[in-house]
Amino acid sequence: MTKARTLALLVVAAHWIVAIWHLFLAAKILPAPNNHVSWLAIILITSGHVGVSILLWKLSDKVAGFVSVIFFLAAMSADLYEHFLHASQNNVFMLARGDWTAIFSVSVFILLALEIVGCLLGTIVLGGRTRNNKSTPGLNSKFRKQIPKLLSSRFNALSPDGASLG
Repeated sequence: MTKARTLALLVVAAHWIVAIWHLFLAAKILPAPNNHVSWLAIILITSGHVGVSILLWKLSDKVAGFVSVIFFLAAMSADLYEHFLHASQNNVFMLARGDWTAIFSVSVFILLALEIVGCLLGTIVLGGRTRNNKSTPGLNSKFRKQIPKLLSSRFNALSPDGASLG
């Protein structure tokens, strides 16, 4: 497993923790009848995160990266719409002032940051493994030794005394 996939798994786990915490904070700031935590929401969020974690763990780099990008883009779209664009009671710009308002806003920004990092890591995983140094020709490689032969056969190279080498 690549380092990017491991980090993506950690971001999925952190996103799950913050998302569940965010649900409980939302229950603190929203007025009745929306001031309770839905167990269905917790089950759906947990199953989504577990499913993405399994797919990241088991699938190839390309598919795992694609799943990660789609998951975090969907989460980021919902987050941006719900907390920044939509005129609702949990929009961070329209929140009623209270004891939990600042903490709720912090949780929104933490979720957004984790979603951005998740998209970036998914893109890195989707791009495949990075090249190692052995795949590029070095100073002592066969390619370097063949350069004079290639050039002398293509061009009539002259020796220092003026004789043709080709």
